[in-house]
Amino acid sequence: MEIVNLPENITNNSGLVLTLGFFDGVHQGHKTLINRTIAKANAFGFRSAVMTFWPHPRLVLGKDPGNLFFLTTLPEKSELIAKLGVDYFIVQEFNETLAAIEAEEFVRFLAEDYKVRHFVVGKDHRFGRMAKGDFRLLEQLAPKYGYTVEAFDPIQESSENISSTNIRTALASGDLEHANNMLGYPYLLAGTIETGRQLGRTIGFPTANIKPNDTLKLVPAHGVYAVLLHVDGKVEKGMMNIGIRPTVDNTLARTIEVHIINFDADIYNHRIEVAFVKKLRDEIKFPSIEHLKAQLHLDRDHAIEVLENKNLEVFKNYFLTLTV
Repeated sequence: MEIVNLPENITNNSGLVLTLGFFDGVHQGHKTLINRTIAKANAFGFRSAVMTFWPHPRLVLGKDPGNLFFLTTLPEKSELIAKLGVDYFIVQEFNETLAAIEAEEFVRFLAEDYKVRHFVVGKDHRFGRMAKGDFRLLEQLAPKYGYTVEAFDPIQESSENISSTNIRTALASGDLEHANNMLGYPYLLAGTIETGRQLGRTIGFPTANIKPNDTLKLVPAHGVYAVLLHVDGKVEKGMMNIGIRPTVDNTLARTIEVHIINFDADIYNHRIEVAFVKKLRDEIKFPSIEHLKAQLHLDRDHAIEVLENKNLEVFKNYFLTLTV
């Protein structure tokens, strides 16, 4: 897959089959569109392309950017799309000029400059100034600009439309299973190991504190999770706590810390990637440290039980970067 940001970056372009959108999470619905794009490109003898926009329009237009968090960073999105076998990943800069472009002018740009010969879109996809462009407009303009178009209804999981918004809602509410089912893979979080207060070590559960790579990456709801981790080229098992550690801390500052099971290496400042497999319980305040320690033993046993049948080599495919 080649990553491009201008039409002239695509050489010997005899025509593209294109799907476009923000594709946050590259979830099951997105994969349906992308796989169809690849199939149609192969059938027509064209190249397949996925177009996304960066930065997110809400960041550019100032629409409540403080409450905007992503399922995937741009590099993560690129890796996930590359794994599907697309020829071109077009990262279109979103700026005020693009935000002001009329829908038909945007279609003309895609058809003439990028030589799009077939569009694959979701039926709810909108584009152009004030989001006035839609599937019907693409159909109306097809004869004028010489392309064909097809649209897909949203697919569902547990009677709910699969969408990036619904996945964010599920993760924020602690419904990891539903979120993972909509994604089609375990939710991923990448970061760097930082030195913490080492409170876990004093009670027999040393933990590694994780600083996410991107401040706009969505962190799941507070709680304890069974996780798989990619660190130093290996996949390890662990349990993760996200929260404020109410039994041992009173700062109310959120921490993301993981206890790696049967692991005793120095990994401070190393890169780590986490795959969230199952939520074990909510974060709660215990009456004493001894009660906390007893629960941590139960949590570790539960995590081992959840993870014991996981093929760790297979899980490497879920991680986006296999080098530290």
